[in-house]
Amino acid sequence: MEAAKIEEHMVVANPADFHWKPKETLPPGAMAVNVYGDPTKGNYCFYGKFPAKYTVPQHWHTDDCMVAIIKGSMRIDPEDAASVNIQEGGFFKLPGQMRYVAHTPKETIFLVWGTEPFDIHYANPKDDPRNK
Repeated sequence: MEAAKIEEHMVVANPADFHWKPKETLPPGAMAVNVYGDPTKGNYCFYGKFPAKYTVPQHWHTDDCMVAIIKGSMRIDPEDAASVNIQEGGFFKLPGQMRYVAHTPKETIFLVWGTEPFDIHYANPKDDPRNK
């Protein structure tokens, strides 16, 4: 889905127009739709969708990214801190380099944005679907 451009500075992306695609950098079941910019270059915004009982093994991102939970909830288990639950409507900032595991108890839709390129690195290379 390409967000419709209205005039030069306005971008509109309505859910009915989303074309969800598998997020191949994550375990099977994750979906995403880009709504602004290019995550590989920075200054981006995309929606992610994880199914119920979904886990992303321990990983990290090079740079900070912001996340808002639109539907459902997510538990973040940082490597060196207590678990945190983010409820529907909640927001969290993932600091770059922070190692963590993400869990969703039920289907969860979230919005991710940042100004630097978005990437993912797995603590265990065997967990990286790009290596399979």
